Amino acid sequence: MVKVPEGTILAAISGGADSTAMLHMLLESGQKVVAAHYNHGLRAKSSDGDEVFVCAMCRRLGVPFVSGRGDVFAISGGKSLEDTARKLRYAFLERERAKYKLDWIATAHNADDNVETVLMNMIRGTGLSGLCGIPYQRGNIVRPLLRVSRDEILKYLRERKIPNRDDQSNFDTAFRRNYIRHEIIPELTKINPSLTDAVVRLTDSLKEDEHYLLSLAFDEIMQHEDGFPAKRLLILPRAVATRVCRLLVKKVSPYPPERIHIEAMLDVAAGGNGRRRCLSGNLSVEKKDGNIYILFTNDKRGSR
Repeated sequence: MVKVPEGTILAAISGGADSTAMLHMLLESGQKVVAAHYNHGLRAKSSDGDEVFVCAMCRRLGVPFVSGRGDVFAISGGKSLEDTARKLRYAFLERERAKYKLDWIATAHNADDNVETVLMNMIRGTGLSGLCGIPYQRGNIVRPLLRVSRDEILKYLRERKIPNRDDQSNFDTAFRRNYIRHEIIPELTKINPSLTDAVVRLTDSLKEDEHYLLSLAFDEIMQHEDGFPAKRLLILPRAVATRVCRLLVKKVSPYPPERIHIEAMLDVAAGGNGRRRCLSGNLSVEKKDGNIYILFTNDKRGSR
C-alpha cells in the first residue's frame, strides 16, 4: 500500500474485496479513518445488504461510519449508469469530507483497475494524459492501493480470513469496464502474464513525460496573466501548445476541453482579431488585441 499523507481519511467502502482490504490496511498502518458507503440502489435488496454489511463491519472495527444513497436509474435519464453512479458517489464523498472537516478521501482503485482505465482510454483515442492511467492523487482524493494487484488483495483477505461482499454488477459485461476486465484482459494476459506490471511501468514512464510537458506549459501561462499571445501559442511545440490550451480552459472551467475544442482554440489563434468560437455550453474562445481569451458566453451554437 502506498503511504497516505497525514490527516484524517474518509474511506470509500463498498463492502467489496478492494475497499474492505483498504479499510483494514489503513487501520493497520495507524491512519485515522471514517468509513463512507454510498448506496446506488442498482441492485434492490443486494444494495441494501451491502450497506448493512459495511455498517456492521465498521461497528465491529470501531470505525465511524456515514452513508448516503441515490436512485441512479432515475437520475441517469437514459445516460450512462456508470458515469451517473460515479458522479453521485464522488459528490456524496466530498460533501461528507467537507461536513466533518476531514483531510482526504481514499478510494480503493488498484493496479488492475489502472490497466482497465488505460485500455478504456486507449480505445477512446486518448492523448498522453489518458495513457498515464489513474493518478495516485487528484486534489484531496488518494488511492492507496494503486500499486497493489487484485490477486494480492484477495490473498491479503484470505490470509486474515476477512469477509467481504461480491458486487454482482461487477460481472455484468454489458458495462464496458467489466467487458474489458473479463473478456479483453484475460486474452492479453495470455500474451504477457505480467501485464499489470508492464502497464505500471508504462504509466510511470508516461507520467514523467506528461509532468515535464505540463511544467513547460505552466511556465508559459505564468508569464502571461491576462490572455495569451496568439503568436506565441502558434510557435510553441504542439505538445506544449495543446497543454497551454488545456490550462487556459482550466482557469475558468472545471471540465477539461476535448481535442476538437483545442483545435478550435488554435484555429482562432491563427486567424485575425475579433474571431470567436463557442467551445461547449457557455464557454468560448476569442482573439482580441493579438491575445487569446477564454470566456463565458450565451452562444450555444457549438464549435463551427
